[in-house]
Formats: sequence, C-alpha cells, structure tokens
Amino acid sequence: MRFTNMDGARGRGTLRAGRSGLVLFLWLLLSVVPARGAEAPAATPPAMDNMMSSQGWLQQIVLQLEDEAIDDVHMLPETPGALAREWRSFDRQGSALGALANLGWVAIAACLALLAQSFARRVLSIRIRRLLRLRPKEPSLGLLLQLLLCDLAGLGVFSGVLIYSRHWLMNAGVAVSLIIFSANVLIRWRIWAMTIGIVLRPDEPAARLIDLPDGEARRLARFLSAMLLVVITLVGFVRYYALMDQDSGASHVLGLLVSIIVCCLYALIVFRARTAAEALIRGRTTNTIVAALRAAIARAWLTISLTAIVALFLFFVFGLSLGLLSYYYGATWTVAVLFVLLVLERLIDRGWHQADQAVDYRWAGTDTLVAFSMHRILQVLVPLMAVLALVWIWLDAIELPEAVETRVLHSTMVALATLLIAYVAWVLCQLAIDRNLQGVGSGPKLPGTDEDSESAPGSRLQTMLPLLRAAFGILVAVIAALIVLSRLGIDTAPLIAGAGVFGLAISFGSQSMVRDIISGLFYMSDDAFRVGEYIDTGRLKGTVEKLGIRSLKLRHHNGPLHTIPYGQLGAVTNLSRDFATIKFNLKLEPGTDMELVRRTAKQIGLAMQQDPEIAAEVMLPLKLQGIAEITENAVVARFKFTARPVKPSWVQREYLKRIYLEFVEKGVTFASGALTLQTAPHQPVSAPGEIPRAVLSPAEAPPKSEPQEVPARVLSPARSVA
Repeated sequence: MRFTNMDGARGRGTLRAGRSGLVLFLWLLLSVVPARGAEAPAATPPAMDNMMSSQGWLQQIVLQLEDEAIDDVHMLPETPGALAREWRSFDRQGSALGALANLGWVAIAACLALLAQSFARRVLSIRIRRLLRLRPKEPSLGLLLQLLLCDLAGLGVFSGVLIYSRHWLMNAGVAVSLIIFSANVLIRWRIWAMTIGIVLRPDEPAARLIDLPDGEARRLARFLSAMLLVVITLVGFVRYYALMDQDSGASHVLGLLVSIIVCCLYALIVFRARTAAEALIRGRTTNTIVAALRAAIARAWLTISLTAIVALFLFFVFGLSLGLLSYYYGATWTVAVLFVLLVLERLIDRGWHQADQAVDYRWAGTDTLVAFSMHRILQVLVPLMAVLALVWIWLDAIELPEAVETRVLHSTMVALATLLIAYVAWVLCQLAIDRNLQGVGSGPKLPGTDEDSESAPGSRLQTMLPLLRAAFGILVAVIAALIVLSRLGIDTAPLIAGAGVFGLAISFGSQSMVRDIISGLFYMSDDAFRVGEYIDTGRLKGTVEKLGIRSLKLRHHNGPLHTIPYGQLGAVTNLSRDFATIKFNLKLEPGTDMELVRRTAKQIGLAMQQDPEIAAEVMLPLKLQGIAEITENAVVARFKFTARPVKPSWVQREYLKRIYLEFVEKGVTFASGALTLQTAPHQPVSAPGEIPRAVLSPAEAPPKSEPQEVPARVLSPARSVA
C-alpha cells in the first residue's frame, strides 16, 4: 500500500489503523462467505470462479484489516513517544522547551499579521462602510463586492506579513519545518475565517447575508473561527507529519485519533451553527420548486450534516486502509466548494433587491433591466465555476493517466465555456429586445385601473421582437446543446438526422399546427395587427395581448382572454390603426336654433384644441355634422371628430363634458323626451234615435255650452294612450 503526500512523495509501508469496529462489521459479512478450500475442484463453472474470486478478495481485505488492527494495538504504547518526537522536531536542537518557545515566536508573528490585516481592511473599507450605514436595508451588489475586495486585500496583507516574518523567525532559531507548517495552517485558517465573516459580518450588519442579531453574529463568528483554527491545525499535523512518519505504526493510530476528534468538532460546529446554516441554505424565499427543495434541505439540515460527518469518518477509515485517501480529500473539498457556492449565491441575491418583485423589472427602466441581466449572468457563472472546480477535484482524486485527465478537463472546460457563452448571448439578446419593448402595453388590464392611462399600441418591430426573441433562444439552445454533446464525446450526427425525420413526421401529422404557423407568418408580414391594438375577428373581439408562434391572445374589454389559432382568424378588422372617427348623437328640443348649435360646437372644438393633452389626441376637432333624425319630441343632431386610435373614448367624454356646460350657457335645451297631450271637450252620448249634434243645421242645433278647459296631462313616451 502507498500513501501520496501533497508533494507527490510516496512512502512505502502497510497503512495500519485501529479499526476494530470496521473489522467486526466485515467479519459479520464473512460469516456468510464459505471458507476457501485447499484445492479447487477439477471443473468449476465460470460463475462460480467469479464468485469465489470476489469472496477471496473480500476475505483478503478483512484479514488485512485484522492484521493491521492487531499491529495498531501493539503500537499504542509507542504513540506518546511518536508525539514527543514530532513535537521536538519543531526545534533545531530537538528540545521540547525550545519547540514551545518557537511556537511562541510563531504566535507573535501571527498576531502581528492579524493586526496588519485588520488595519488594512478597516482603512480600505471606511468609505464603503459609511455608504452601507446610509443604506442599511438595500446594500447594492457593487458595495458588497467592494467590501469583498477589501477582505481579499486584508488577506493578502496577512499572508505577506506572515511570509515576510520568516526571516526574523529563522534568526530567532525557529525550525523551517515549523515556519512552513504554521504559514500553511494560518493562511488556510484566515481564508475560511474570511468566508465565515462574509456570511456573518459581525461589524457590518447591513452587509450580513443572513438574518441574525448582532450579538449572536459576533459570538458565532468567534466560535467558528476558533473551531476552524483547531480543526485546520489537527488536520495539517496529521497530513504533513503524522502520516509521513513511516518508521512506526503509531502515526496511523494518531491519524485515527485525530479524525475522531475532528469529526466531534464538526458535530459541535453543526449544532452551534445550525440556525445560520439553515438560513444560508434556504436563501431567498420564492415560489419556485428549487426554493421548496432548498427549504426542505434546510429543515433536515441537522440530520443530513450529522450523517455526512459519519460518512466522512468511515470514508477516511476506508481510505486510510485501502490507500484511497484521495477520495476522502475529494469528498471534503466537494463540501467546501458547495459551501462557497452557497455564500456567493447568497451574496449575489443580497445585492439584488428588485428580484423580490414579480416581472415588473421589465418595465422599471433600462438601468434596472441592465442590472437584472448582470444578476442573471452572475447567477449562472458561479455554478459553472463550481462545476469546473468539482471536475478538477475529482479528476485529481481518481488519479487518471495524465493524458486522459488533460483531455477530460479540456473537454469539460470547453463545454462549460460554451454554455456560458450561449447563456450570455441569450441574456444580451433579451436585454436588447426588452429595452425596445419598454412602454409597450402588455398583460391584462386589471379592473379598477384608469383607462385613460392606457399605453399606445406597439410598433411593428415591437410586435415582431418577442417572436424573434423566442426563435433566437431556440437557435442558441440547439447549437449550444450540439456543441456540448460533441465535446463530451457523443456523436451528434444521428441526433441531427433523427431530428430531421422527426420534424418531417410532425409536419405531416400536424397539418393544423403547420397551417397555424404559416398563417401567423403571413399575418405578421401583412402587418394585420400588433400588440396592444383592438381587433375584431368576426366572432371575437378584443385587445391583442400576446402573439405566440401558432396563436394569439385577445383580451376582451369585459375581461375574458381568448386564445385563437392563426389558422382560424379569417378576416380581421383592426380598430386601432391610423385614426378613429367618432360619431355620436344628441337629442335637442324641437325648435332649437341649429345654427347656434353649429357655432357652439365649432367654438368648443377650437377651444379644446388649446389644451395640449387634447390637441395631442385630436386630429380633426369637434363639429356638427347635421340633423340625423326628427322625432315627435326631439331633433337628433349628429356630431363627429377624428382622433388618434389610442383613447378616443376619453376624448369623447371630454367633449361631452364641455358640450353640456356650453349648451346650458347658450340656452340650447336638450330634449326631455316627454309627450304633452290635450283632451277634446266632452260631448254627451246621443240617445237612440236622436240625431247627433254634428249633423244638425245651425238653426236646429241646441245652444252651445261654454267650453271647459281640461288640464293637460304629461305622459312619458313609454306610456300607452288609448
């Protein structure tokens, strides 16, 4: 068995560890495996040979683990001596007291480096922290990234001071091995402490990525920093000292003991930081499936993390026994990459406040649209970099041949770069199109909104842009998928041929769909309608709300949304194109001076043209067209005007408002719609045989009685008169 350290040096010797529990588990597996016979039978089926070979491999591993466990038990008395030797190696003269003094010098150098880091970070971030205090609720992504750069600068100062201090540390008699070990451990510690600080931000609550009280954030940051220092020190000691001591098996016992301690510290960290970890995993609350999955993982975080710690411990034990520690390191680095991915993802979301809104970002302005596009690119860039890091880690863990590893890494980089370039091209295309769609009426007009604020219909280009956006997205996705598959070693020629055959089959089997698509193309080429225009298809009418590939959506003025395939439209009447001539009737009292009405209507039209808002909509002002009809109780006058086809009903209401006021002032009376009836004088009914008064001569007629006035009765037109 061989062990490979960080420098690539291979140490020979059997790796031993005290793994009694593992040996017991494997012995239980052996209880169902028959012992090997002294001689193989004369004729054994191939399946039996494979089974016996696998059983022999398992027995060999168990016997080897048993031997190693026995050897480690014998090496337990030598463990204190091995620790003492490692401790004395920190001093040039091999003195334990000198090693303690050297460790003190290293601690002084570390404290000086920490002071330099804190001073540099605070000086560089004075302006940023002032701006964050001015905007505690809405820190921008730029400020958060600038603060991150200040943290990186402080880390660089810490590393520089610590590395430069090696000169006076060597002059003070500190061993070179201790200087290298301490620099490695301390720089790793400050990197992870900086990552924890980015999440908690004990001194800058406005930049904190999770919701925690200030006191809890400070206490948790100090606790995690101390625990990380202990863990990194123990792991570094085992990797660079204990496991490199091949002279005694005590080093393997030390490795096992340190792994137990480290796993216990991991469990303590998980219990202490479970609230912060759940908040970090949960992220921003949305109504997506990913958010629901992350919320479920956050709720089960304690169980998942403890199970992962146990799995890592067993992974380390197996790796130490079978020479597979590279897989253990790959697993630990995977957890680290996922943690950094969560931190960066939360950092990006923390700096984007408009993401909590719905899709109104499209109409919030060009600056917001550009910011949202950059936010989307960052959201994809970070996971792609994480995937590349994981591929790199596991290629190193698997230890493939150098040529194969280089080829796989190159193919992965090309595939990820292709996906990134395709996504950036799609986002930039969408940004360019959405910028030209600003202000175009879109979506349903909800009840209660003011009709007067309705936006103008979109232009022909703005109507075609959504279709072009969808076509460009499909084209980019297909090309990117083919390139990625080809770089991953998949032959794309059969896929392209199969797609052609499949498309041909669809074209023959779905004639109605093809007819709808072709009809839509011709409607678009004829510019028959645009988004935001009001059209009448004969059966249905409404405002064009959205144009699809094979259908359009009409929003009726009462609210219903109609989806009509292009192939079923037929003749289309566009009521929102160029201009709209509105004619309306008013009933006036009989005997009204129509010349006065004409002059008054003309004056109203000219006077209202002085209003810029009215003048912007009216193309031909109000005028009297003439008498449309004469009824029993009214004279029907017809008026008309010509306006832009955006909001002619609003213009009509303004005209009617002014007409009502001006007609009352000029004495023009609107028809009341009432009927005035007068009854004839009362005539007695003639007796039988009596000659009616009407046929008598004046001389024979009886004297006339005085006429009596009968009051007139006013009846409404709807009342019937007998």
